Amino acid sequence: MENKCVLPFISYDYQWNSPCCLLNKKNYNHKLDQQELINDHKSNIKSKFCIDCWKSEKAGVESKRQNYNKLYKKYIKQEHREVKLSIIPVGNVCNLNCITCEPSLSTGWIKKYNFMHGQLSPYKIQKDINVSDVKNIDQLDHVEFIGGETLQSKSFWNYLEKMNKNISFSCQTNGTVILSKNQIDLLNTFNKFNICFSIDGVYKIFDYIRQPATWQTVQNNIKKYATYFGKNRLSFFITVSNLNFFYIDYIAINLFKLLPVPSMLNLVHKPDEFCHSNLTPLLGKIVEEQNPAFFKKHKIKWVGTKQSMKKMLENITMQDKFSGRKLSEYLPEVYNLIKKEQI
Repeated sequence: MENKCVLPFISYDYQWNSPCCLLNKKNYNHKLDQQELINDHKSNIKSKFCIDCWKSEKAGVESKRQNYNKLYKKYIKQEHREVKLSIIPVGNVCNLNCITCEPSLSTGWIKKYNFMHGQLSPYKIQKDINVSDVKNIDQLDHVEFIGGETLQSKSFWNYLEKMNKNISFSCQTNGTVILSKNQIDLLNTFNKFNICFSIDGVYKIFDYIRQPATWQTVQNNIKKYATYFGKNRLSFFITVSNLNFFYIDYIAINLFKLLPVPSMLNLVHKPDEFCHSNLTPLLGKIVEEQNPAFFKKHKIKWVGTKQSMKKMLENITMQDKFSGRKLSEYLPEVYNLIKKEQI
């Protein structure tokens, strides 16, 4: 069944009260719409709730649906709901204020928000989900921990202390956290786990987007993690926005050279200013010419306009004033092309 997704049948995301974080939040209500979602996927219908996956697949990028169908293929024929996978938020505490992020996902963004908007952020530190709040945790096949920066979360380590060591788990990290010996030893008590490095670039590309981190620090940490846990327990999650699309082939090649492990692509859809497709057709054509490997397999519909580019630069200007890192100095190719498009 080419349109079916396994997640409505086996997954529960405690952050969004839904089977998947990508479900259209504007029109999906778990209590009211769960059965319709399940019926859609049982009937091989492209569900209206799953827009982001359909967009990714149209662009030739492996969607979350396709990836999870492979990971949980033993459940692909299941037609009743029985949770085997739980996504557990461990708070939004994070030490970074990445360009394409926001304060609801990172406490590191709150000061930046206050600076940019001249008012106190309505976003606060999120309450963690306690171990006791997770239903049937010992009967799950897999747990995904999400942040914030998961490795900085006290509750993440609390979960690992109490969880059955035969349950597999995964977590994403920005790669800046230096682990203690006790933390390394605790991770290694689990039979199966994956640490996924969420990376937007390398060298100056990384330094600009992942503020205030530096690529040198993260690169060194990735090498250390490979020593601690072996490369088979590591992976990359490449977040693709309109800022790093100019360098996507370069990023992929350098990450593979650093660590030859699986990589997934995550296309940014929100915020609008940094949406992966928010480039004018003219800029999009330049991106395609500069990244032949990526665009040999993928096709993007560029929907940006001069006005949307202007809005993005206005956002960037405010962020640059806060950080002291300037787009024109770190990513001059991107800056010059966008400015030229404004003329």
